[in-house]
Amino acid sequence: MRFAQSLCPLAALVLSLPSAHSALAQAIPPKAVPSAARTAPNPNRVTYVAVNSVDYNFSAPDQVPAGVVAFNLSNAGADLHALALLELPANHTLREFLDMYHSKGIIPPWMPTLGQTGPIAPNQETFLTVRMKPGRYILACLIPARDGRAHTEKGMVKMITVK
Repeated sequence: MRFAQSLCPLAALVLSLPSAHSALAQAIPPKAVPSAARTAPNPNRVTYVAVNSVDYNFSAPDQVPAGVVAFNLSNAGADLHALALLELPANHTLREFLDMYHSKGIIPPWMPTLGQTGPIAPNQETFLTVRMKPGRYILACLIPARDGRAHTEKGMVKMITVK
């Protein structure tokens, strides 16, 4: 313990001298950082995506960057709305999803669901935050309308691409 205590003041004195500091800096070169690491995007950066809903339509960007995405659903309509986020596999179409959902009332088993908000009243908002990989996704309101038809049947569905 005494030996370590006696070295601390000595080391501080040596390192404070300009010639010792520059010699030390030359002896230990800075670590090289690959250029890809310097320019790589931050995988934890959150992208904000506004999704506006009106009876019966979604307004949202067609393309979203991969990574963490926070969807902010706002309801400017007169009915309740929600946001379901579904992954559309490359070997399937939006039409296949809609046909199964409208005829059987179920999300196809081949279609992963990433998340869903609860229903929100008019003039309210909610968030759905997910980590997204490149691919095709569907935003859909799966709530039935007062007339019994699904909001998706009335047009409340949108395909987006994640790159």
